[in-house]
Amino acid sequence: MMGQKESMKSKQPSIVLIVLMALVSAALIGAGAYKYSYWGHGFDMVDFHMPIWGTTQGHFLLVSRYNFTDTFMGLDVALGFLPALPFYAVVPSAYTLIVVQSLLLVSAAIPVYLIARDRLSNAWAGVAFAAVYLLYPTTQFMGMAAPFQPRIPGLVLLIWAFWFLTRQHLWPYLLMLGLAMLTRTDAALVVVAFGMYAVLRRMPWTYALVPMLAGLIYFYVAITYITPQFYNEGFIPEKVEVPFDLNRDYNDMWPCGVSPQACYYLHLGSGIPNILLNIVTHPVEVFFFLFEPAKIEYLVLMFAGLLFLPLFAPRELLLAAPIFGINLLSNRIYQYVITEQYQILVVPGMIIAAIYGAAWLFEQAQRWQGKRVQSWAPALLIGMVLLVGLINLPLKNPVISAVRNPEQPERVALMEAMKAMFPPEATVAATSFLAPHLLPREEIYFIPGGQMHHPIEAAEYAFLDLRAAGLREQAAQGNDIVGRLRNDPNWEVVHEEDDLILFRHLRF
Repeated sequence: MMGQKESMKSKQPSIVLIVLMALVSAALIGAGAYKYSYWGHGFDMVDFHMPIWGTTQGHFLLVSRYNFTDTFMGLDVALGFLPALPFYAVVPSAYTLIVVQSLLLVSAAIPVYLIARDRLSNAWAGVAFAAVYLLYPTTQFMGMAAPFQPRIPGLVLLIWAFWFLTRQHLWPYLLMLGLAMLTRTDAALVVVAFGMYAVLRRMPWTYALVPMLAGLIYFYVAITYITPQFYNEGFIPEKVEVPFDLNRDYNDMWPCGVSPQACYYLHLGSGIPNILLNIVTHPVEVFFFLFEPAKIEYLVLMFAGLLFLPLFAPRELLLAAPIFGINLLSNRIYQYVITEQYQILVVPGMIIAAIYGAAWLFEQAQRWQGKRVQSWAPALLIGMVLLVGLINLPLKNPVISAVRNPEQPERVALMEAMKAMFPPEATVAATSFLAPHLLPREEIYFIPGGQMHHPIEAAEYAFLDLRAAGLREQAAQGNDIVGRLRNDPNWEVVHEEDDLILFRHLRF
């Protein structure tokens, strides 16, 4: 009888972990499905859904937004889409992607649990940090990002890689890092950081040298040689030579040079060697650029979401440094807000550093207070989880927001009805929140677009939501897209109602 009680007691943390994961999975899937069904996703969902659908139709990682490539590989090497393929092939639906992305993201709670359990020598500490990972505001925002995010498999693989590193299982460690590196190119920089971390931990040389060399080589080759192979025939990107100018807007020249990803950093110079040289030779300007007010706010929010615990583990925080670095060096606001996909690969390093930071603080408290600290542990763990959960409220938790702010059902029904007014094989240009529901089809163009996008005139139909922020911004700049289409004899209005308008191009 006593043995049964002890056995049951030892299983309790695992049971709680499973229940916690099930609840968070249900919340993310439910809110994600609700958000999609009420037309709450923007054009990003086209960018991340179309590659998977297109691959099942024989068009590898298909994209249609851009005029210089018809595959995501022409933007970035992103094989992180591939884990979704077998599930999507069985049930080809956006809802499948929501389910798979949510379950993948939640599954990382298992290695988080193992890492925290081992580091703090307590299974309940493992459960607490698994909860912290799942409730971390950035994790929540990533879970509600337009599926399917190819970086999310990378996030899961990187956390597993760390656990294998701590156990000194070399081959699983290298395998996890190798697979993570393939998910998206920037993951290779995190792989390099793993190698550097292994040096600081004085691990055997294979744990350090292989990731550092493989990550650096792969990052350079992917950007310089692989991505350009997937540009459309006849497209030759302008190899610009520009001076260091932190006020330069990459949109004026994007895509340029050999890689669209490198072109995002055109304000720092042209090409990776010049960018690195300019960072070194302009330290003062770069410092103030890195830590301008909006970026300081971004850092504060990222760390506050974990109660600033990562700051107490600078060695482990190294794992988050590469992605923080490229985000802070950017002048694209999307990269330095906690709500966007660019934070996915920051999460592993931040969570691991939070675990190690908490362990360090606990060890210091033990030195001061002795064994009495042990009695505080349950209250501290519960308090930590509650605080992290409460931080979601002022940050407008995306799960709650998705349910609280849906499109009106009557307007959704109208959108569906207008969508049925053009054939499923037609080429359509659409504003952001209308576009995701126009899939599956091979050609969906973005309105308002830009020099890197297909022009509206290349589409057979134009489907516009007059409430779209992009249309208002363009109109404020003197580009009245709706007025232009109304006055163009080549376009006719098929239907207009409730700030929704569908045009047909008469030349087709």
